[in-house]
Amino acid sequence: MPPATKRRRLNQASKARSHNRKCPLLNILDYDSQYPVCDRICSFLPIGDLVNLTRTCRQLSSLYQNLLPAQWNVDRRLLGFVNDPKALRSFMGKHDVLISGSFAIQFFERVTWKESDLDLYAEAGPSTEALDKYLCEKEGYRISRRTGGVDYWPIDDWVETRTYTKKRADSTDSQIQIVATAYVPIFAILMGFYSTLVVNVISWNKAYAIYPQSSFIHHKSYLLKKMDDYNGRSVAKYDARGWRSQDVLWPEEEASHGCIVKPRRLNDKFTWTIPFDVIDVAPAATPDFVLEFSTWKLAKCREVDRRNISSKLLFYITYTDKFWALILKHRYIFQDRCISCSSGGNEGYFWEDFLQPRLIRMSLMELHKVPAAKRSQLIEDTMKSDPESLYSLWAELERCGISLPKYDHEIPGWYAEWEKTQRAPARIKAS
Repeated sequence: MPPATKRRRLNQASKARSHNRKCPLLNILDYDSQYPVCDRICSFLPIGDLVNLTRTCRQLSSLYQNLLPAQWNVDRRLLGFVNDPKALRSFMGKHDVLISGSFAIQFFERVTWKESDLDLYAEAGPSTEALDKYLCEKEGYRISRRTGGVDYWPIDDWVETRTYTKKRADSTDSQIQIVATAYVPIFAILMGFYSTLVVNVISWNKAYAIYPQSSFIHHKSYLLKKMDDYNGRSVAKYDARGWRSQDVLWPEEEASHGCIVKPRRLNDKFTWTIPFDVIDVAPAATPDFVLEFSTWKLAKCREVDRRNISSKLLFYITYTDKFWALILKHRYIFQDRCISCSSGGNEGYFWEDFLQPRLIRMSLMELHKVPAAKRSQLIEDTMKSDPESLYSLWAELERCGISLPKYDHEIPGWYAEWEKTQRAPARIKAS
């Protein structure tokens, strides 16, 4: 190192030490040298204050990242319900199980409510049955109750809720619920809850706060279902825990709440995402992007009552829908088309409108590669007269012993191309 450079760095280090002596707070918040004190102080600071601290000076710029392993440790929280958190997370990755509900709120908020349970969302069928067996045989739980669906969710989508209990060492009850869903769990989570506060997701390797600005910065929740006595009790429960509830954003708030008013994708710029340590956790069979390319949009809806429409509350409807194709291995959820979601420009050019023609043409290409003698009459007729319905031929292809190549790996690149059309002038759509 040249002598001049060495002297300059020594002077900079000396100035930094001098500055630290003049600012005791920076010394206290030095994570490396004052870990116990720093960790304890920061445990009382809301996430908004921690983020603001990281923006004050270079020395504190990495404070949040340093705090992540200790203060947002999912394994430590899961120990309140299971003996082997890493084994549970390995199971979650293998069977596409998600955590949501109050456990996820407590995780992001860094609080503990002793009376709360752990809600595990799994698709009805083999995943649910495997999870049932895992909890009973590996973790010592016993099923105590089974109910069909829940009061605020249609029975054909939220299939069943199973409640499991066991005694902890301190003689208190530990409770886990399996929520069996008719489609992939993220669909039930986005569509089923009554307020934005509760819509958070924990997978085997990441946690996603979907509306973090309102939920964990401003501590406010907004309605996703019409208000009635049932939902009123649920909302009141979180009001008592420190959140303020409101039906929808006030007009003056909308410009600063993109996480609610903009089209969304899981793990987009509005999502608060926390990656977990995956040492000793088996990698998932499903790539992260299958979950993270879930897209949706909120739109305001009024509870209509012709007798007194002006006094009725508003609430948000989540617009998303199920999506699959013959040449996709996995199933997805993509933003549904709705008049309320289009606000000029290219916003009405939906991701599904961009993707579906490509999938149809590629499906036709792959089916034409299959010997004609192997294709049934139903497949032939659909190819010729109704190619947009090719997605419905899954069972028919399986019956005929036909397996097509899968193109899920193209989804991230295609989505990036579609995003470019959203930023481009509207005339590009017609080209």
